[in-house]
Amino acid sequence: MTERIRIPNIENYTQEIINGELILTPKKQYMTENELNMTHITSSNIEECIIKKEEAHISTNTSYRSVLIDIWKSMPTQKILQTTTFNFKLKKEDDVKGYKWCDDIHMSFQNKDAIGTLKEIINMVKINKLTIEISIKLETGRIVHFKIE
Repeated sequence: MTERIRIPNIENYTQEIINGELILTPKKQYMTENELNMTHITSSNIEECIIKKEEAHISTNTSYRSVLIDIWKSMPTQKILQTTTFNFKLKKEDDVKGYKWCDDIHMSFQNKDAIGTLKEIINMVKINKLTIEISIKLETGRIVHFKIE
């Protein structure tokens, strides 16, 4: 073979050779928090999410609410109530003014949309000094990546 293969922007790929075959994998381009806040995430889906405290996994769920509940489960109730942007009730309320009872944290909370829930996830990650790496598939099909280390 004497032909050259040219690949523009090769720095945007990781390269590995397996069984004599060159494999190029696109590198993830991470957004800033500000860019993420300006991204329209309504009707989006979490493709992949890893939240950790040091080496311990807090969540690998792929629904906004489940990820947030996993973080809350790792926190004392008092700390949740002092730092959250959500409305909570300490008694069991289901479907009363949008409240949903959560057995895992023994409280009812008022639901928010994907935007409000993602903001709370990021808020709780920062407060608890966790790491997050999340990939979100937008309604358009585009996948965006964000992380806090």
